[in-house]
Amino acid sequence: MSVKASVASLANQVLRRYNAQIVPANILHEWQRAPVTRPCFNERGLPDEAARYLRPDNPKLVELQRRYGAFDADVTTPFIWTDGHVRAEDIAYFRGDNAWVWQVRGKNSNVLAYALSFYYLKSIDRLGLLDKLAEDNSFGNFTFTIDGREISRDLLDSIAEIYFLDRHLGIASRAGFRVLDVGAGYGRLAHRMVSALPNIERYFCTDAVAVSTFVSDYYLRFRGAERARAIPLDEIDGALRDHPVDLAINIHSFSECRMEAIEWWARLLGKHRVKNLMIAPNGEGERMERLTTNDGHDFLPIFERYGYRTVVKEPKFMEPVVQEYGVLPAWYHLLELGD
Repeated sequence: MSVKASVASLANQVLRRYNAQIVPANILHEWQRAPVTRPCFNERGLPDEAARYLRPDNPKLVELQRRYGAFDADVTTPFIWTDGHVRAEDIAYFRGDNAWVWQVRGKNSNVLAYALSFYYLKSIDRLGLLDKLAEDNSFGNFTFTIDGREISRDLLDSIAEIYFLDRHLGIASRAGFRVLDVGAGYGRLAHRMVSALPNIERYFCTDAVAVSTFVSDYYLRFRGAERARAIPLDEIDGALRDHPVDLAINIHSFSECRMEAIEWWARLLGKHRVKNLMIAPNGEGERMERLTTNDGHDFLPIFERYGYRTVVKEPKFMEPVVQEYGVLPAWYHLLELGD
């Protein structure tokens, strides 16, 4: 064994204690040599009008923040989304890799995983969603060119979520279907769902974080998603009273909430008799199969107290190899409200 190899072997014995290892650089892909560890965005794709509007000092955002600050602290007191969690530049480049969606950070966030996920979804795309839904690099979005088209996590996750809901609730064929998205972020699933499914009658986006409501309101108007609306938190109770919904969706949001906030939402959904609830929790490995917060608290019992029970839970990608190596694997849980 050469001196270089001996040194590397000894170093690896030490590094393995810290879950690290020295490997030759020539066997690594570019994305493995310089992994992304911090928020970032694609600096292309920001219209001039958006740059003027999507600012932290926009009076509309300032007013929303004032209203949220005066609302019920049980739901608005943050666990993860504290001041500084969204940077000023993230408001304009809200589709970048940031607090709303990780695209080039996290497990399997590389071009090979994107390609694998794309071809898997293409193989099950009986509704032709990949033909109906386009992608671009607007507002800081990162895309990969695969099979001659632009692909993003926004697009892939939205398609996977729509297929989960159609398998178990038949949402693509139910006339007048109505949806509430809790913790809707910038509104990406609302945009995708109303674009792909003309039977969706209305889609409400709401959030306990004022800047998310501000951004999703802008984005839905920008995309011309007329059947989708961003509803401020202090108006959501009245909106559900006047316009009942069939389904509530929570994608990677309840895991970032305090237990008091989750109970606030469970009570609201139970009050308005929202029949079904889809949840995608955060976590890796077996944690994805349970409804837990980022600090490990199980929140399924909260929903059970308000009459919900789990009827389905399954992986984001039904093929085990894709679930292991696809883009940011997750589990989807479907709950149902008892009579």
